[in-house]
Amino acid sequence: MTPVTGTILVARPLWSVLRRIGDLLSRRGYAVEEAGSWSALLAEPGRRADLAGVLLGEYGNFAEEEEILRRFRDDGGPGIPVVLIGGRNAVRRTRRFREAGADMVFPADRPEEEILDRTMPLVAYAAMYRNAVLAGRELSDLAMRDGLTGLPDRRRFSLDLERSAETARRIGRPLSCIVTDIDDFRRVNEAYGPVMGDSVIRQFGGVLSRVKRSYDTVARLGGDEFVWLLLGVGGDEALRAAGRAHRLVSASVFNGAREPVRVTATFGVASISPGGEWNPQFLVENADRALYWGKESGKNVVRFYPPAKEAVDA
Repeated sequence: MTPVTGTILVARPLWSVLRRIGDLLSRRGYAVEEAGSWSALLAEPGRRADLAGVLLGEYGNFAEEEEILRRFRDDGGPGIPVVLIGGRNAVRRTRRFREAGADMVFPADRPEEEILDRTMPLVAYAAMYRNAVLAGRELSDLAMRDGLTGLPDRRRFSLDLERSAETARRIGRPLSCIVTDIDDFRRVNEAYGPVMGDSVIRQFGGVLSRVKRSYDTVARLGGDEFVWLLLGVGGDEALRAAGRAHRLVSASVFNGAREPVRVTATFGVASISPGGEWNPQFLVENADRALYWGKESGKNVVRFYPPAKEAVDA
């Protein structure tokens, strides 16, 4: 019987749990392919349309592994979930692996059923993403791009919010939103002029695009304000994602015509979960409230609204 749910690539299955997960996926109708090297991620880009997900066995060469993940994402691996399984040292490097392109990192001593239960909602969402692309829906979205940054604009974000909220509701997963803008951006325009201001906005959007997952939505709402949707991510993980972006912005040097420019940014975070009030518009409004709260409390911070989560300061 021909599988109808796609192919799972299992690369370098050094850990026995990877093969056990592969067996479970085969029983669910997936075609499971094994590869002896992570380099299989970079071979035959045309095959990626068939990939439903990637399982990677960590093998200890962290620099090489991170480079392969980055190349896979940069060379056109959007919407393909990547799950990494390894030892304690790999788990300690979870943040680095996620920044390079992995979606989830698990220790190899976790039961295969637990790993699969946490992974499958991501695979289901990725399948919906690919189906939308194959149906040609992206063609009508090409006009809804911001001319300065190339990111989705406010109209496209509204459509993605509606679509992501419905997907999250159907698969029983949370949905989080991050709203951010550059602190004291007017001073950049006053000091360097509007051309440099536009360049900083463009580069700021690029920073957000690098830190997000490949299938997250980062859109420009207008001016220096951006929004980031994270499907399947609860409040705690969204706070950590905003914290990563916050640190990356603070560490970045934006190229200017006359001299390098440094900026800071404030991030507002909100989340909705199954079983609670499910209103995507309230989600964005709460993230915006968190952003306002961050501005009022000194800027250059990460805030969550309602304020029940621990805030992250610079």
